[in-house]
Amino acid sequence: MSIRRMGIVFGLALVVGSILSMWLPESESTIEERLFNEITYQMSELKLVTDTLVETRNSVNGTAQRQIDAELQRAADWLIAFQPTGDTHEARKAYLMEERDRVTRLVEELGKVRDSVLQSKLTTAQ
Repeated sequence: MSIRRMGIVFGLALVVGSILSMWLPESESTIEERLFNEITYQMSELKLVTDTLVETRNSVNGTAQRQIDAELQRAADWLIAFQPTGDTHEARKAYLMEERDRVTRLVEELGKVRDSVLQSKLTTAQ
């Protein structure tokens, strides 16, 4: 068999294999790992948002400071409560999906609080 023909056969095998893998179900552990990676990414985003809120908290007072404290407490409560456990793949997957959605919403909400506090701080400074 010539090298060109082997290359074509090998290329076709890769294409067919990748197409088949799109329709084959993922293994349970792969799904759990992907969900955990998504949560880990959101945790890094959460850290960035809370770091900004902590810095901002020191430069505001009154109601804004109390609002930031409450949001930082929500983030801390989620971090403390997050414990991926479960007896079955389905239970772990369901828990990870729920927590992924919760932390994503938390990051979005904290981002909105951060933006509103920073915006009000800018308008007050002018």
